[in-house]
Amino acid sequence: MDNERKKDPLSAYREEFPITKRFVYLDHAGVAPISRRVESVLMRFIGEALEEAMFKYGVWMSRVDEIRKKCAMLIASEPEEIAFVKNTSHGLSIVAEGIEWRRGDNLILYEKEFPSNIYPWINLRRKGVELRFVPSRNGRIHIADIKRLMDSRTRLVTISSVQFSNGFRINLGELGELCKRRNVLFCVDAIQSLGVIPMNVKEFQIDFLSADGHKWLLAPEGTGIFYCRKGLEEKLNPPLIGWKSVRREFDYDRIDFDLKTDALRFEEGSLNLLGIFALGAAVDLLLEVGIDAVEKKVLELGDLIIEEAERRGFLVNTPKSRDERAGIVSLSGEFDPVWVKDNLREMGIMVNVRGGALRVSPHFYNTCEEIEFFFKSLERLVKYS
Repeated sequence: MDNERKKDPLSAYREEFPITKRFVYLDHAGVAPISRRVESVLMRFIGEALEEAMFKYGVWMSRVDEIRKKCAMLIASEPEEIAFVKNTSHGLSIVAEGIEWRRGDNLILYEKEFPSNIYPWINLRRKGVELRFVPSRNGRIHIADIKRLMDSRTRLVTISSVQFSNGFRINLGELGELCKRRNVLFCVDAIQSLGVIPMNVKEFQIDFLSADGHKWLLAPEGTGIFYCRKGLEEKLNPPLIGWKSVRREFDYDRIDFDLKTDALRFEEGSLNLLGIFALGAAVDLLLEVGIDAVEKKVLELGDLIIEEAERRGFLVNTPKSRDERAGIVSLSGEFDPVWVKDNLREMGIMVNVRGGALRVSPHFYNTCEEIEFFFKSLERLVKYS
């Protein structure tokens, strides 16, 4: 074990993930396991709520403030640009329903996006908004295609930083620069990249970003972050309004509809403290490891997956270039991916199927030995299927 840790300094963090003792978990693009420190924070809050309740409220709110700062560090924003939301769909819907659309406006999105980044926009057709779909070019998105779809009535481009199916990673910097030049709002679904590759909303000129915590952030389902660039908050009409939307939120006897002027206006009611504290512990772990170190390890594991897949004659559907992928590698071959996935799970290996292919998505605590074990198991299944 000591020799292994000398080779891979991140291997010590495997102790944070008890799931590694029983399973090979390679589905962080789906629902990730939580760490021991997330469990510890959850149990602490439950104990406090059980034994102290509102006596701890001030402490809890201070913790929320600190976690907001950590989440801002993760994407290089200001804390007041961050709102806690239920999930990615929640954040994207804030944008979709908050913009004052005019009949004849249009927005641009990728034709093969995850449904969370399609349905909120389809719902705008009732307002006379046109949807313009970017075609898939062998699993890639060409920014030139996005540029061609833009005109004077284009209000917004919405895109996933990494595509859920084949793992294609778009150049956010180039796309952000295009949107800036054309005075088009830029919205990013970051759920398949946040926690595994660096994110800088200022550098990429992102206006809105949404991401749930249950994938690469290694937090439980049900809590995420929504980023709204400073200066745009008051241009979004909050689709949900509640007692926390206003400045004087604790003055219950006074009705004064004076909305907050930062992203906190989108936190309309009582917060999911359990989820936020868990998210905070998960973000702490990632910041401790370092996102650059996480990216390096995950890309190395991706290199190994691609190498082993090609050596066995499987088709790799994910771009091989490191700057065009993050944590997802998609592969297919002369096998039924659903049957293989189900049988791998029986063997204690968790992968998934998307786009008719096997999707493998390791995180920083996974090992080369686990990748090799996965391929030996896959090879055995394919041979006898």
